[in-house]
Amino acid sequence: MKPSVLLCLALAAACAIPAAAREPGAHVHGAARLQVAVDGATLSLALESPLDSLIDFEHMPRTEREKSAVRAMAERLNKPGELFLPTPAARCAPISVKLESPLLAAAGKSDGHADLDGEFVFRCERPDALREIDVRLFAVFPHLRRLDVEVVSPRGQSASRLAPQQTRVTW
Repeated sequence: MKPSVLLCLALAAACAIPAAAREPGAHVHGAARLQVAVDGATLSLALESPLDSLIDFEHMPRTEREKSAVRAMAERLNKPGELFLPTPAARCAPISVKLESPLLAAAGKSDGHADLDGEFVFRCERPDALREIDVRLFAVFPHLRRLDVEVVSPRGQSASRLAPQQTRVTW
């Protein structure tokens, strides 16, 4: 099954999780959402975040410092093996990254409330050993204070909230 199909399935299944587990709304500074889908040997992660939670601004970069912040964010997110650490025994390796945001587009426009959508796909040699992910986003993006996580795996569905002091999601 293709990773994009897996993400659609994960999102559809996540709708069954109570609304309280999905708070905050679509755009809350300091907060983000992570959807995790496990299907066979494929681990798919979908990150949705206001840019303010990652780089402390959401408008098109105006200064060299802001342009540098956007480049640094993209470079960090393009190394998912450093940001998302699946159970070591599962031997998962990143195979693709897709980032979407108006600030990353050459002719992008932002109304001042821009988001970033990231899709990270891993292939696991031993998917039966996959039980958790240590999420290192808080260490890299200090403006991020809360991450609402939804998981769909062969073991079922779950939702949890991560914070700088609690970075591990298990299932």
